[in-house]
Amino acid sequence: MTGKAFLALLGMLLLFAAGILAGVALMLTAFGDELETELDDQVQVVQRDFEREVNGLERELKRELDRRLGPSPAAP
Repeated sequence: MTGKAFLALLGMLLLFAAGILAGVALMLTAFGDELETELDDQVQVVQRDFEREVNGLERELKRELDRRLGPSPAAP
């Protein structure tokens, strides 16, 4: 194999490797964006559920305190 042919082959292999690496980087970026979006959606769902539970516990606690201590006086 001559030097010129070897350099041409080496150049093609480098271009091929660069193309594959660029494709993999693009796929990983798209996957990361999709994963981030999905995680954000799931976090919002969990936060909403947690807030709903806390609000329900607050209402139950207030009801129980009102039952045991009587209703709180109205603010002036």
